[in-house]
Amino acid sequence: MMSEAAEANPYCEEVRRDLHGRLSKAEGQLRGVGRMIDDQRPVGEVLQQLASIRSAVKGITKAVMRSYLERRAVEIVKTGDPKAIDAMLETLIKFVKE
Repeated sequence: MMSEAAEANPYCEEVRRDLHGRLSKAEGQLRGVGRMIDDQRPVGEVLQQLASIRSAVKGITKAVMRSYLERRAVEIVKTGDPKAIDAMLETLIKFVKE
């Protein structure tokens, strides 16, 4: 079974700081799009900013998945617990679908 420490702390401090920085930037970009729409900015400019946001979210998603794989997946496989392995596979499949 997975250790309680690994379950309770899926992100190391460095990853947490990185993710918070990335999330803050993406939040700022989203607020910026709202202002662009209020300011009646051209659609092309809005779409370009939305593409940047989509790219930022994709990077955040990859960082979360990397942390999961580095901190949890090896331990899950070592346990041999079929339910835990199935849950991990479901998580991976959700990520791959995007």
